[in-house]
Formats: sequence, structure tokens, C-alpha cells
Amino acid sequence: MAKMTMKEIAKKAKVSQPTVSRVLNGHKGVSEEIVNTVMKVVEEVGYVPNKAAQTLKRSSTNIIGISTREIDNPYFVDIIDSLELEARKSGYNILFHNSKYNPVTEWENIQNFVSRQVDGIIIVPSSDFNLERISKLDIPTVVITNNKKMLDSVGINHLQAGKLAGESFIHSGHKTFGYIGSIRDDEKFYGLESVLQENGFTFDPNNFLLVESSNDSFMIRRYIEKYLDESEKLEFTCLFAENDIMALEFMKAAEKRQIRVPEDVSIIGFDDTYLAKIMEISSIHQPIGEMVKTSFEILLNRINQEVPSSLVNIMMEPSLIERKSSKFRRR
Repeated sequence: MAKMTMKEIAKKAKVSQPTVSRVLNGHKGVSEEIVNTVMKVVEEVGYVPNKAAQTLKRSSTNIIGISTREIDNPYFVDIIDSLELEARKSGYNILFHNSKYNPVTEWENIQNFVSRQVDGIIIVPSSDFNLERISKLDIPTVVITNNKKMLDSVGINHLQAGKLAGESFIHSGHKTFGYIGSIRDDEKFYGLESVLQENGFTFDPNNFLLVESSNDSFMIRRYIEKYLDESEKLEFTCLFAENDIMALEFMKAAEKRQIRVPEDVSIIGFDDTYLAKIMEISSIHQPIGEMVKTSFEILLNRINQEVPSSLVNIMMEPSLIERKSSKFRRR
């Protein structure tokens, strides 16, 4: 059966087109008798309420749901700030939730977005746990910062980020390399490791500093201090950090022990946040403004049904911003 328009459903139900719209969108002020009549027609032509709302034009709330996994890292604060600015430019407000890396909390946040009838969702997922369920919702959704197969996404080439850091270290004459991060299965680390292998170097697994948290400065600092206290000397002359928080905490702990940055150890962070700019830490820059603008354009096109049904996945390229923490060439 061909899809019916709202006008045709109104005619069949013997009510006005605005009345059909109010019924499908759950607006108050419509009698129970009319609601039953309209929904009976909707079911007769092969729709259930959600499908009807998807097919027929519904009223807009002009709200975009934003879900991120943390706000302690200033990188995510920058993303949220840029998203709100982009939303206002297009006449939207944002409803913000923080999952705190908890997939259960994340799904509760998504359900709240659904109940609030947001027009679309932009999400920094806590993990892949909820992505399949999210992809089945009738709400346009875009993943930002990472590329995912099940949803439209705009991400960063994390593998290339690691390669940029590694190439910089090699060109500066380093031969022993370190990495600090919260997970081993990280494309940034794989990028670093691959460029080292391409240039005849190997990464010593003992130089992987695995911390328990990616954003808790206290926990990160405690682990670094324990590592430095137990080490007679650093087994690496350069360090690539998962983010700027880790880079800063390592730099502070090192300098406290008279380990000079960059002379004794060069450091490159990731995200290029204000921490890196203030403390003169070299960092991998992510084009947040461009990433946010592109994500919002994709979302609006989905809301307005102006893009093909096939998923859109865009990967943006990072760049290295060199500052004092790594500007030292070893002889």
C-alpha cells in the first residue's frame, strides 16, 4: 500500500488535517472519540503511532539532545559550547546529558530525549553498547568524535594522530618512546607504534603507562608519581599522552623530580585544549568547529529528510601544534 499523506488520513477520518497532526503528536485538547477515530484509520492503512509520526510531518520542538560521556576534560566542554552555538544559529536549543561513561545512564538519557520529543540527537557514546538500540529509534542521530558503522558519524583519524606524534619524535632524534593512556586498545597508540615500526624502531611494552582514569587528575597524578618513584630512571625520552590532562600531570610530576621538559623528556598531548595552550604543551589538534558544524549539517539534513538513506561517515584529519614541551632536538 502506498504511503498516505496527512491530508488523506484526515479525509478518511473525516477530521481536519491539523487535528490529525495534533493526534499523532500527542497534543492535549483533542477528544478521546476523535483520537480513537484517527488512530483507527492510521492502523487500518498499516501504520502504528510511531511509524505514522515518522512518515507524517510532526511538529518540531526545536530541541536537539546532546549526550556526552564526560565533562571533566575541557575538550568535551569545547564541543558542548560549539554545539550550543551552532544550534542557536539554526534556531534550536539543546538538552544536555552526561553519561559519565555509564551505558545504563546513557540509555536513560536517550529515553529522556525520546520522551521530550527532541528533533535530533548528537552523541559522544560511552561505548558501543547502546548504538544498535539508538539506531532503531525514529529520531535522527549523529555520533561525533568517533566513526561508527550503525549511525551517521563525524570523527577524527586517531590512527593518524599517533603517527603525527611518532613522526615528530623521530625527526627530533628520539630513539626510546613512551605512551600514557587509559586503554591499550587505542588507535592513537597503534598509530604511534606503526610509524615507529616503519622507521625501524620498536615500542617497549614496559613504557606503556596504563592509568585507571582518562579524566581524573588526582588518580592520573597518583599513578604517575608511583611510576616515577619506582623507576630509577626514565626508559624513554619522549611521551605521547592520550589527552592533554595526562600530558599536563606527567609534566608537573616530572618537573617536581627535576626531570626537565623537553630536555630530558619531550611530551605531546592530544585534544589541543586550553590546558595545552596555557602550559605550552605540544598537542594534536582536532578541528572542533568544523567537526561540530559538519555534524549539525548532517543532523539537520536528516531532520528535513534531505540526505540519502545510506549512512554518512566522515573522518577528519588532525594536525600537530608544536609548543615548548617537545621543541628540543636530541643529538
